[in-house]
Amino acid sequence: MGLHISRIQIQNFRNFQHLVIDDFPAHAVIVGENGVGKSNLLEAIRLVLDPSLPDARRLLREEDIWEGHPGGLSVRAEVLIAVELQGYDHDDDAKGILSAATVDFAPYTARLTYRFAPRTEIETAAGPAVQVTGRPLTAQDYDFVVFAGASATNDVRRIRREVALRVLPALRDAEADLHNWRRSPLRDLLERLPLDPANLEATASAIATAVDQLTKDANVAKLEEHLTERLQAMLGPRLAVEPTLGFASSQPDELIRAVRLFLDTARRRGISDTSLGSANVIYLGLLLEALSQQRLDEQFVATLIAVEEPEAHLHVSLQRHLFGYLLHSGPALILTTHSPHIAAVAPIRSFIVLRATETGTVGASTAALPVTSEEAADLERYIDISRAEVLFASAVILVEGLAELYVLPALAAAAGFDLDAYGTVVASVHGTDFKPYRALLGPQGLNTPHVIITDGDAAPDKRGRREAGLTRGASLHPDPTQTAPLLNQVLQLPEHGTADYTARRGPLADALQSIGVYVGAQTLETDLCALFGDEIVQAFTELSTVANAIDDVRRGVANEQNATVDLELRKDMLDRISDVGKGRFAQRLAAHISAVDLQARIRTATQITTPDTPLDTQALHRLGTASYLFLALDDISYKARGTSLFIDPQDTHNTESRDTDAADQ
Repeated sequence: MGLHISRIQIQNFRNFQHLVIDDFPAHAVIVGENGVGKSNLLEAIRLVLDPSLPDARRLLREEDIWEGHPGGLSVRAEVLIAVELQGYDHDDDAKGILSAATVDFAPYTARLTYRFAPRTEIETAAGPAVQVTGRPLTAQDYDFVVFAGASATNDVRRIRREVALRVLPALRDAEADLHNWRRSPLRDLLERLPLDPANLEATASAIATAVDQLTKDANVAKLEEHLTERLQAMLGPRLAVEPTLGFASSQPDELIRAVRLFLDTARRRGISDTSLGSANVIYLGLLLEALSQQRLDEQFVATLIAVEEPEAHLHVSLQRHLFGYLLHSGPALILTTHSPHIAAVAPIRSFIVLRATETGTVGASTAALPVTSEEAADLERYIDISRAEVLFASAVILVEGLAELYVLPALAAAAGFDLDAYGTVVASVHGTDFKPYRALLGPQGLNTPHVIITDGDAAPDKRGRREAGLTRGASLHPDPTQTAPLLNQVLQLPEHGTADYTARRGPLADALQSIGVYVGAQTLETDLCALFGDEIVQAFTELSTVANAIDDVRRGVANEQNATVDLELRKDMLDRISDVGKGRFAQRLAAHISAVDLQARIRTATQITTPDTPLDTQALHRLGTASYLFLALDDISYKARGTSLFIDPQDTHNTESRDTDAADQ
């Protein structure tokens, strides 16, 4: 990859109190909710790098200071934006241009800095002196400097000319720009053409002849006469004009300005005849071609392209195709988007996620995601249209399959927690390998608050392996030194149903919950039986008319509520559910669960009779096999909206668990 932005730091600018993105991807896809500062991030980069930005735009105003700053400009607030560039180790031209800006050589790294601060010196008869105003400062007391490297005296104007940044705003009026000669990228392409002067003269002569032929029409001549009379009467003799109709200038030097871009060989369909989205794509194509030609002519050493929301007015298939082209078009690309269709085809290490916090917007990058190339490829296949929403989420619940995908939102709704309202996404990994997804959401990836819910699979499988859920959870521990001891404790667990099984398994489950991994007892369907037995039977009855099947499910539900579980009855129930489809059954069950007064049912199940008595962790544990679901929902509620869903905030066990989880995250 050629020269690109590798790091950015922003202080006190608009949404950002202190934003640092250390691993800025060469091709960066910036996502985040509305108002989080995606456009402001591009504006910050423009303050440093954009040669077309006038100095008047670099003189900030009060509204440009971070909104949470106590006092803003009046108390000497300073704005700092530092952009670092890498990727020019083997580019001698770039090394020469960026020599004054280079701050490191392994790899070569250039730093360009914008600083907006109060003027510190004024000229006096005795020389420069510190300015003392004796009043609150205003924007008039500030000035800016943009400099290269470590010294504020290193000018960057030549660098900005050679390292070209081009920003294409969202929802621009491409049609108007293409028709405006000064703003059209077609102008640059045409003006650099080595046109034959003799051909221009011949063309101008032919145009003059054609115009003369047109004006021989009596109606055209009459219209010219009427316009002349009216305008002379309106303007008077001192400002007299002679309006003349034509379709192009007959001056050879101005002919090029009359050239227009058509979309068919018959020259019938112009830009005004296409859609807004297509016009934007055409404009972008002309801009990229113009930049390519400038690069070939060595007008600059590198190009940085920033495009805001390229999905505007585009069909989803064109969105994906356009981004695929931009990604492989050559120049370093910065792109902001709300589109999951674009996010779905972006390389997994290209994302920057912005999130609003009480102390300003913060960012996370996936450029240094700690996964293998094979795992990265798996994640890219995973982030398809239906699951790209995890990139935009405020919090994520990772689950194994379809059943949890339907049931978890229903449980949250029954508890009064609207997942969508708080940007919380339930995402299925369609299996049990959570490791790459935890890496994606972890501190070296998107840094998204998340929990994992997985089946316990305590009973032996066909190969005699038991406690698969606890084993998975132990393998996900962020501290590698804790993994082996946990796995050893899992191996030492006695058989399910023995006297001390529950007492020894409980601490293991608690240890995993402290790192955000919630392990069930067996499978979701069996774990729900104790609390939602009636709903399970009712949902199955609505999907099956086979009496024996309904009886098997009814007996299976009752079996799960016994102290000792008959594994054959459990198998019969699960087989019957599989016959109608686990996903289909979960859909119908979710409809019943969402209608339950969950708080009341939990209080009844935990034998809490007074409505004012708060729940605690131990009370939820008394729910038995379903407790992990409610502890997980409580955890994600705390992470997504800062409040518990079930548990009393004064529950010290719960607080300690979350403190441990926060340290791990």
